[in-house]
Order: sequence, then C-alpha cells, then structure tokens
Amino acid sequence: DEDNPDYLVHEIFTQSFWKDHPLGKPILGTKETVRGFQQDTLFDYYGKRFSSSNMVFSAAGNLEHETLVDLVASRFAHLSAIGDQLAETAPQPVAKISLRNKKALEQVQLCLGVPSPPLAHELRYVTLVLNTILGGGMSSRLFQTVREERGLAYSIFSDLNPYRDTGSLCVYAGTSSDRCLQVIELIMTEFQRLKSETLPDEELRRAKDQLKGNIVLGLESSMSRMSNLARQEMYFEHFFGIDEIMNKVECVSSDQVMEMARFLFSPERVAVTLLGRLNGLKVTRNQLAC
Repeated sequence: DEDNPDYLVHEIFTQSFWKDHPLGKPILGTKETVRGFQQDTLFDYYGKRFSSSNMVFSAAGNLEHETLVDLVASRFAHLSAIGDQLAETAPQPVAKISLRNKKALEQVQLCLGVPSPPLAHELRYVTLVLNTILGGGMSSRLFQTVREERGLAYSIFSDLNPYRDTGSLCVYAGTSSDRCLQVIELIMTEFQRLKSETLPDEELRRAKDQLKGNIVLGLESSMSRMSNLARQEMYFEHFFGIDEIMNKVECVSSDQVMEMARFLFSPERVAVTLLGRLNGLKVTRNQLAC
C-alpha cells in the first residue's frame, strides 16, 4: 500500500481528517499493531462483537426463506445477546492541510475533502446527485473542466464516504507540482458554482439518469443484492425497493442541490492532503476559499 500512491494519499487524508478516532486508523493496521497482536486480543474482540444482538444474516438467490431461517437458527441460536458493543463517539473532522514529500513519485497526488452527512441522512439522495454532478464520471464538471478542457490531470473524480454517524466528500486528482494549485483553484471554482448558480435542467436530468443507472447496475448480481439487503437492515431497519429509491432520486431539486452545496463547501471545513514530488509547493487556507 505504501507503493500505491492513490491509495496512500487517501490513507493519509483519512488519518488527518478523522484524527485520534478509530475511523482514521489504517484498516490493515501498522507494523507495530500487527506485530503486537496476541491470541487473547483476538479472542476478546471476537467475544464482544460476535453476538446474536450484533448479527444480520442476508441472502439472495434461489432459496426458500423458511429453510434459510431454520439453517441459521440451528447453527447460531446458542449465541447469547450481550448488548450492542459497537457504539462509538462520532468523530470530529479536522480541516488540516497535510503536505508529504515523496520524491520517488513523478506526480502529486491530491485529496481534498469536506464533511458530509451520514449514510442514513434524510437528504442522502441530494448529496448523491450533487456528487454525480461534481465529479461522478466523465460527464461531471471536474472531469470536463480539469481534464478535458485544461488537460491538467489524467485522473480526477469525487466520491462519497458515508458512515453510520458521519461522512466525507472527497475529490482526488493526480497532477504535476507546477499545476497543482491550478487544479485546486478549479475545484474551488466548481464548489462556488454549485453554491451560487442554479443547475441547468439538462444537467440535473443527466445526473439523475446516471445515478439511477448506476444503482440498477449495482444490483445485478446476487452478491450485490445480498449486500444491499444487509446494509438496509443494519442502517435503516427497513427495506427500500428499487422503485422507491428511483422516486427519491427523481424528487431531488436544483434548489436542494444548491442548499446542500452551501452546507458542505465552507472554506473552514475544507481539508487537503498532497503527496508526491512537491518541489517546495505550499497551500494556504486562503487558496481554499470557495
């Protein structure tokens, strides 16, 4: 992972953004934590988390519901319910500017992000539409402006990372050190446009159609349907059918997108991580005005 620049810049960003919280820790751990694992540590974690009160069983495909229930009950009914051991204090995001020089890299890896609503937020579909417009594909504003029109980056996109109690919206780009500030400026410009300019009907329509298509394509396999059922049970305790989801996307208005942009893109909430051959590159808070 240390040799994977686009992964590493997100890892550094996450550690800074969710500083001193488990959400900001490396998923794979560190050399020190892995080296320090003891059998008792593993068994203690297992005993506290793997209880009937924390388990969800989900299945999709050619199956009989009652048969599956009987199979699960026969194997897991003996487990005790020891209460919810997964509660954590919601992390507080840190809007930090992190610069890490790595001369072995030809390019500068850029990760720029802001806090966003949690996964079950009532306006989650508004955020999804906004992200699609901003950097969710080849027709998005960032891709068209930064790559197609200016040629400043080969890869640029935005993505949402929603969790149970928080979330983030991040923009990633790979560029050169002498073009990095231009890329940041263009990202800030697109943030400002979303905050101040009403979306053209055609662009909003295109974003909704793209989002709905991605949702449908994402449910094609039995594994994806199974995972979707589990997520909905864990986060909502309610199953949303595909028609209900499509209607929620369709109801998003341009005014809602603008209001969400104003909520998300506050200069004091913007965090930035740069990784690569920086050549003395500096980023100031004034350059993150949007």
